[in-house]
Amino acid sequence: MSEFTHLDSQGLPRMVDVSGKPETLREAQAEAVLWVGHEIVNAIRDGRTPKGNIFETARIAGVMGAKRTCDLIPLCHQLNLTHASVDMKLLEDRIVIRACTRTRGSTGVEMEALTAASIAGLTLYDMLKALSKEMHMEGVRVVAKSGGRSGDYPKKNAQDFIRAAVVTISDRCASGITHDTAGPAVAALLNQALGARIVRTCIVPDEASQISAVLIEICEAHIDLLLTVGGTGISPRDVTPEATRTVIDRELPGLAEAMRSASALLTPNALISRAIAGIRGSTLILNLPGSLKGATENLSAVLPALPHALSILRNEAAHTENDEGRLISSASAPGLAVEQNPSENTQ
Repeated sequence: MSEFTHLDSQGLPRMVDVSGKPETLREAQAEAVLWVGHEIVNAIRDGRTPKGNIFETARIAGVMGAKRTCDLIPLCHQLNLTHASVDMKLLEDRIVIRACTRTRGSTGVEMEALTAASIAGLTLYDMLKALSKEMHMEGVRVVAKSGGRSGDYPKKNAQDFIRAAVVTISDRCASGITHDTAGPAVAALLNQALGARIVRTCIVPDEASQISAVLIEICEAHIDLLLTVGGTGISPRDVTPEATRTVIDRELPGLAEAMRSASALLTPNALISRAIAGIRGSTLILNLPGSLKGATENLSAVLPALPHALSILRNEAAHTENDEGRLISSASAPGLAVEQNPSENTQ
């Protein structure tokens, strides 16, 4: 029975061991539909519901449900949720519930999103049951997820993927004396955590002019994210930050500061890193240290900020309150949006 992930070799139920999986930024959105009928919708709009503000109660219940998923579903992992939200849309005869959950961990948050949507729907039912016994809930489903080994759902179009390049900067690797391990590890982490497509990798020696030329060449190929690995220390041959500064148009000090701060919790040597980050055109360039451990730890520290930054550079980011996956941005009552065109598909 080894093919069943939730059963051990003796056929007994178990929680899947995810300790060997990398921690990545994970998000899920789930939906549920509570069919209430026209009369109840009119009562909601007129403020004639017997139990007060049904939407805020359902919202809180959904968030609580997301946080308690591991207590409700026996083999779910206990997750440290970094975000949970529930929003509702009132249509002509139904309420559409959308839940969004997010974490940075080794397993996904789909069950938390599904639980949040379900609990919110059941709470709405409880708040409205005095008006009707004919209500029913259906369509509980995952509508989107990102992060993790299985990739994104729905699958992205080609233009939606992050196009990344990894440049290892090392005299020893360039001459063949040492095998590059940090560069491939960084590329693998980018692919696993962000679903990035690694469109170019290369190795160059610690020569400022060569480094600058390669960075410019890659940026001109319209790469979204360019990571350098190596040459960020204080030895005479460490010139990656200097070469990067000749290439970028604007510096992003926050990313480098975040990497140093996170790494300093693990080793005081992080304090002598001179890594920088910046932008050339629409390409984000980020310096990482040359060791495998240092490079992956530094990259992990800033991974959550990269998708939004790259989205801005692509002119895709909408600076609204919907950045957290909310369905609605305005309401006729607290926590409630009324659909202006009920004939529209809610998807």
